[in-house]
Amino acid sequence: MKRAVITVVGGGAFIPRLCDALARSVNLPEVELRLSARRENRLRVIADHSARRLSAARPAWTVQAAPTLERALEGASIVVLLVRVGGLEARAWDETFPRRFGLAGDEGLGPGGIANAWRTLPELARIGRILLQVAPQARVLNLMAPLGVTTRLLREQGLDAVGLCELPLITLEAWLANARESAAGATWRYGGFNHLGWFWGVTARGRDILRRLADAPRSSGPLVPIDRLTLERYGAAPLRYYYEIFDRDACRRHGLERSPDRARELMALSETMVQQFSDQPGLEIPAPEVRPTPWLDRAVAPIVSALLNGAPHAGFANLTNGKNIPELPPELVVELGATFTSQGACPITPGPLPARVAQFLGHIADAEALTFRAAEQRDPALLAEAIRALPLPIPEATVQELASLAQRDVGTREQS
Repeated sequence: MKRAVITVVGGGAFIPRLCDALARSVNLPEVELRLSARRENRLRVIADHSARRLSAARPAWTVQAAPTLERALEGASIVVLLVRVGGLEARAWDETFPRRFGLAGDEGLGPGGIANAWRTLPELARIGRILLQVAPQARVLNLMAPLGVTTRLLREQGLDAVGLCELPLITLEAWLANARESAAGATWRYGGFNHLGWFWGVTARGRDILRRLADAPRSSGPLVPIDRLTLERYGAAPLRYYYEIFDRDACRRHGLERSPDRARELMALSETMVQQFSDQPGLEIPAPEVRPTPWLDRAVAPIVSALLNGAPHAGFANLTNGKNIPELPPELVVELGATFTSQGACPITPGPLPARVAQFLGHIADAEALTFRAAEQRDPALLAEAIRALPLPIPEATVQELASLAQRDVGTREQS
């Protein structure tokens, strides 16, 4: 096989971790890693640090800071999109302004996610057009929030794009570990939207794992709560973001409140890391527990390997729904279990959704469709409709305020 070109767009100070993960996962003698980002001086520091780290274990691999996006994409077989339009300043805004109204702030869900889509889709459309011109055959692995609408845009542009998230995988693994069961012998069903997926029918050796673990002490950290009231109401267990955004009582019951200053903390950490890369290029990356990045080594790296003729990977994919989940609109992007091979992502159809899960996801689908149309058409009225469609108790006066704040131009001079 000729030298594979993997292009990484965005990602900031955590790119060296991805380079390390790819070097561990991709069993190819020669790989050209091309990095692209807006801040050229910073990018060169990151590329040099990454190249030095790979030089011993992968001497035939190269890491380059590309001068332009077009140059980064030439001949690429895999493109990994990690762009955050507006950088961490924008994330801080998305996580902050909803809290003024007693709502949770998030860059991918709720009013914060809608604001992110409004800001991100025009820039992503530009990136997509360049991709189509320079590398139309590339496989595009998208990790840009909000993942459903960004993946939809890329796919509707005609790109071979799939949205990636590690959260369903590590959540399921944690539940099975807490139940002391092997993943190899487990069966499960999963479907929904990114960060709002639901598991049901999770069994191992004939045992109902969800009911067994409901309200049990969490031995593997905050990723794995199963709230008994939610399980009884829906007949399924959601990922943690459901509690954080849509069920604040359960969120507090399970201690899932997030730090209100997380984006600011990450800004400081990022600057510290880049300075260390500059001062001591090639040395060990700062402790990952400060900022775990499982989406890189549990999703991106093994999936890149599978696409490049490596071992198949059982994970999760965000793809155009079609007929995969009949209860949801076919044009939307949904999250499903999937097996990745050199042929791409093969989704696992979950079967009928539990009735109340279907009802909840129907509301999310309405908001998702309106968000996409609003951001694509630059229509403030549709933006307000998207906020109004959320299954949240938002008064009409607050809807208008949120819609205005969601359009604010914040942090757009930088990307990470």
